[in-house]
Amino acid sequence: MKRLILGSFLLLSGCCSIVDSPYETVAFNSNVEKANLKITNKEGMVVYSGIVPASVSLKKKRGYFSGETYTIHSEKQGYAADEKILDTRINGWYWANILFGGLIGMLIVDPATGAMWTFKEENVFLNLEK
Repeated sequence: MKRLILGSFLLLSGCCSIVDSPYETVAFNSNVEKANLKITNKEGMVVYSGIVPASVSLKKKRGYFSGETYTIHSEKQGYAADEKILDTRINGWYWANILFGGLIGMLIVDPATGAMWTFKEENVFLNLEK
């Protein structure tokens, strides 16, 4: 019975979905304290608005087999604004589906949940110049 449960678990899940989630926390900091921070997704929707430093949990998936891209904008009066792009890349655990998750994990579960993606940066530093 244990083998049946374990076998079903491995066949019906993706590797990334087991070890990762659809969201990832990214830290944002700046050379200027309490600078404004605005994060928008690819569609232009503001997903976060606050001040730095901040740790924000961001969704990694935009669509099926599509990672999300965010525009990070920081500004403070008296300083030139800084803007960066935060993009995703394929999570290394995704390739473990070849051994553990099979085609179901590789083609269905991990792309559908977004767990197949990870952000290129875990810490984003914004440099505002006087």
